[in-house]
Amino acid sequence: MFERLLELIFQLWDFIKPAVVVKQYEGGVVLRLGLWRRTLAPGFHWKWPLFEYVLEATTCVTTVRLPAQSLTTKDGKGVVAAAIVKYEIKDVKPYLLDIFDQNDVLVDVTMGAIRRAVSAADYAALMTEPPEKAVLEEVRGEVNKYGFKVHRLTFTDFALVKSIRLIQPHAKDLAN
Repeated sequence: MFERLLELIFQLWDFIKPAVVVKQYEGGVVLRLGLWRRTLAPGFHWKWPLFEYVLEATTCVTTVRLPAQSLTTKDGKGVVAAAIVKYEIKDVKPYLLDIFDQNDVLVDVTMGAIRRAVSAADYAALMTEPPEKAVLEEVRGEVNKYGFKVHRLTFTDFALVKSIRLIQPHAKDLAN
């Protein structure tokens, strides 16, 4: 019971405190009555208690590892591709306010770009020149409007594989 009371007090403090400190590796936005008012750089900032709320996000360089994808090349070869994306947040306003799950947006856009690049090329062409540059440019063009600055895309795995799909019975067949 006491822990819940402390938690409530700390949550209320976020609404009633008159100032906020944005850390060096973060950026923030101020919402007044739920609407965007201004963007905050690192440092000390005043805010109106009860009326303004601050959302913060880490803006320094980081990476995301994409899961391996089973893909088919233009010439019908099965390949598996995995990659790492190095990025940072340059504009916190669209990053925090225009998209819901920031990590999913970056991962899904990048995986889609990889699929398009791999399915448009023959296996031999992919082996001589992996499509990292083309994928990077497509991803940059799509996620830039959401505040991302993508620095690099690196394929960590790219291999010819045989894909075996196990056929599973439907749930109604399992009941019998």
